[in-house]
Amino acid sequence: MTATSPATAPRSDSAPDDSALLERAMRPYADKGTIYLRHAAAHRRGDQVVGVGAFSIAESCYITDTGHFNAVEFNISYNQLFYYTLAAAIRDRSIPHLVDWTLTDYWARQLPSVLISTFHSRFRRPVNSRAYRAELTIDDIEFRHRSQPLLALHTHIEFTDSGAGSASGDVEIVLVDPPAHTHPKTGRAHPKADR
Repeated sequence: MTATSPATAPRSDSAPDDSALLERAMRPYADKGTIYLRHAAAHRRGDQVVGVGAFSIAESCYITDTGHFNAVEFNISYNQLFYYTLAAAIRDRSIPHLVDWTLTDYWARQLPSVLISTFHSRFRRPVNSRAYRAELTIDDIEFRHRSQPLLALHTHIEFTDSGAGSASGDVEIVLVDPPAHTHPKTGRAHPKADR
C-alpha cells in the first residue's frame, strides 16, 4: 500500500490510482448525495493499518449550513474512511485476521455486518467542512466468540483542516458474520456454531 502524509491529500503522481476501490466502497452513499470522501489511500505502519482521506462537504444532507464540521458529519466521514480502509486492507491482505477474506466477502457484509459498538469523539477546534482530511488507524483486532463469532477492531481517527481545525475519536467496530476462515494464532477454523 502507499504511504502518505496525513497533512496532504492522499494522492500523488507515484501513488496507484485507487479510484475504483474508493468508488465501490462509497456505493452505499452514491444515491444519497453524501459522498464526502474524495480521495483516499491506505498503508501499513508497523502493526497498524492506516487510511488517509481528503474530504469535502458542499452541502449538508440534513441541516442548513452551519459553517463547520459537526457530529453527524464526523460519523459519516469516519464510516466512509473506515469502509475504504478495510476494503484496501482486505485487498492487500494486510490484516492477518482477514487474510482469507475476499473483497466479495466484504462487499456482501459491508452494511449488514460492519457495526459500531463504541464511539467517542472530541471536537477541539472547528473543522472547515469544505476541505478537511483525516487519518484513521486500525490499532488492534481481537477475535471474540460469544453467541456468534466476531472480530473487534479498535480504531482511532484524527480530522484536521488547513488551519487549526481539530477533531478526533476512538471507535470500536465489530465485524459480525465473518466468513469461515482460520484464526491467525491457532490455525483452526473459526467455529460457526454457538458455544
